Amino acid sequence: MIEFLVRNRDDHGWPSVHRDRLAEVLTPAGWTCEAAPGWGHHRLRCGDTVVEFSGEPVGWQVSFEGPMPEDEATRFVAAVVAQLEREIGEPIEAIQIS
Repeated sequence: MIEFLVRNRDDHGWPSVHRDRLAEVLTPAGWTCEAAPGWGHHRLRCGDTVVEFSGEPVGWQVSFEGPMPEDEATRFVAAVVAQLEREIGEPIEAIQIS
């Protein structure tokens, strides 16, 4: 499983997004993904991979379950980071944690 922590670059907190906007902001544009049932605040199925977003005090934990190359997961998270930055107007960082 590949996991990232996505957080505000300045204060290392959780990039807050209103729950009504989660699907739009946390689903990267241009990726073929659809909402999937399950745990977490937002969950996507992208082909054979499930991507789970869980809001934690230290940031969004993003977990990839299933076959996705590490470089592709990194590009996915980079797209989410760009969308979060546009949405909340603050610098965001992603740290791979596994």
